[in-house]
Amino acid sequence: MEIKISGHEFEYDVTGMSLLFFPGEAVLFKACPRGGRRLSSRVVAGGRGLCARATFWDGERRYQAEKKITRPDREGVLAAVKYTIFQVFNRATGIRPPWGILTGIKPTGIYRRLLEEKGPAETRRFLLKEYCMQPEKIPLLHQICKVMETVQTDCAKEASIYVSIPFCPSRCSYCSFISVAAEKSHHLIAPYLEHLMEEIRDKAAVLQKHHLAVRSVYVGGGTPGILDLAQTERLLSLLKACAGTVPELTYELGRPDTVTEEKLRLLKAMGVTRVCINTQTTNDRVLKEIGRGHSRARYLEAVALTRELDFDSINTDLIAGLPGESEESFAASLEDVLAAGADNITIHTLAIKRSSRLHGSGGYFDPANDHVQRMLDRAYRRLLGAGFLPYYMYRQKNTVSNGENIGFARPGKLCRYNLYMMEDLHTVAACGAGASSKVISGGSGRIERIINMKYPYEYVNEYERIRSNTLLLVRKLEEVL
Repeated sequence: MEIKISGHEFEYDVTGMSLLFFPGEAVLFKACPRGGRRLSSRVVAGGRGLCARATFWDGERRYQAEKKITRPDREGVLAAVKYTIFQVFNRATGIRPPWGILTGIKPTGIYRRLLEEKGPAETRRFLLKEYCMQPEKIPLLHQICKVMETVQTDCAKEASIYVSIPFCPSRCSYCSFISVAAEKSHHLIAPYLEHLMEEIRDKAAVLQKHHLAVRSVYVGGGTPGILDLAQTERLLSLLKACAGTVPELTYELGRPDTVTEEKLRLLKAMGVTRVCINTQTTNDRVLKEIGRGHSRARYLEAVALTRELDFDSINTDLIAGLPGESEESFAASLEDVLAAGADNITIHTLAIKRSSRLHGSGGYFDPANDHVQRMLDRAYRRLLGAGFLPYYMYRQKNTVSNGENIGFARPGKLCRYNLYMMEDLHTVAACGAGASSKVISGGSGRIERIINMKYPYEYVNEYERIRSNTLLLVRKLEEVL
């Protein structure tokens, strides 16, 4: 598609709107020639004031939309531009993405701001009319924001620690993360762990120096369960020494095939409160197709072992839209997870990233096919009916059916780290390859990010850059505290 814009500079947002309706299609910004698909997006001044206009040509057919800009600030102009593009694409295709013109990753922030400004009834009307959202998404936003109100933190006094273990037993076909398969990188795990522990010591000392109490620790992956017993004990002993006893300590074991009774007993003895065992699906055929080395039976066994040791919470992730997964088999996976006893369940939507093996395999991004949205809606109804509450949400690019990711939990079982991090509630000191620290200013709401290099081999071979990031964390905290 060839696009011409004038009167504004929202190329990034226009591209995002275009890919909602025409995923995978190349977007080129240049003068619009005749023929093919062409979009013109303009902001013009006239007798009625500022106005956004969009014209879309699909071969010989032409579609037009116009919207008066009532708020001349950047946000108001952008909303009008996206609205007109949404209208012409909707008329041309008949497709209506469920989140309307909202293409950002955190709809909850917009919803909270609108609630403060307009109240619930006017917020609903505004989202439906001005943001073109589907009505079934609004109650989810409202419930999530109500749960968020129950989680309090003090930016000036509290922080969290994230620890990255970017290794997996094998690489799943949908994976786009930086994790690497252990059979190709086993030699990196030991030196990686040595540098990681140094970074944890240094960053924990920074938090202590600035009198920030650690409220949560999250060991994520990759698959942290890939560490052997001795490595796991060393890591958790260090975290306990550096952070003390924290209200919430999550250990993302990850793959069910890494779960053993010995490892679980060690986690319990070291103060882990929340364990993640992520099967993604319990359909054995789908598990094999996506390259995971475990079965439905192995997942059920792993959760049963975990329940016997009485951890505070057990989390399981499921992914809607995996290759070969039908609506019925996804619903069956959710029933398995509920019956197993998981009290914290995250429903993800399959996202096709460039670095995944699924990228380019075709067939995933037909926006007219809403079967994954039906999977999501059915799962949400089931979880709400089972007494679970939605408590955090985020969205990604390139998701099938333009779906979202939502964490559900039984009352009292939500993951505080997920809220602290997703909603930017306080500083997160992140350690390891690909980890992103965030320094949050409680007064201004300013967010400063400090990102480590992506890959484990970089982290091992260029560790001096990590030391400079720790010094940068010190400076950033001094600026905001």
